[in-house]
Amino acid sequence: MNSEYLKQQTVRLEQEYEALSAELYAELDAACLVTTAEKTANELLTLAAQSINPSLRQKANRLEAIDAALCAMRLDLYGICADCEEPIGINILDKDPAQPRCQQCQSHNKYHHQR
Repeated sequence: MNSEYLKQQTVRLEQEYEALSAELYAELDAACLVTTAEKTANELLTLAAQSINPSLRQKANRLEAIDAALCAMRLDLYGICADCEEPIGINILDKDPAQPRCQQCQSHNKYHHQR
């Protein structure tokens, strides 16, 4: 994977993270679940992930996936499958830059863990 592609994916992930964080904070404030100014980002993610509101849980899960992808970039592990450690296809990363699994492992994970 070349450095220009990694830069593009980093920018894309960081922009999505910022936008989604703002949505999550606004949604938490609107629901009057918590005053976001009083909580850290990790506390807000935990609240959202444990919420009965599916939208909050979905946003929290996506933020965690984006954070994991950005961490993988810093560790030079981006684009390597979290399960089998084979390269993840560019076509998969173009669709979802936070995808941690190759096509084969995605299918296996979906079949075995998301019933």
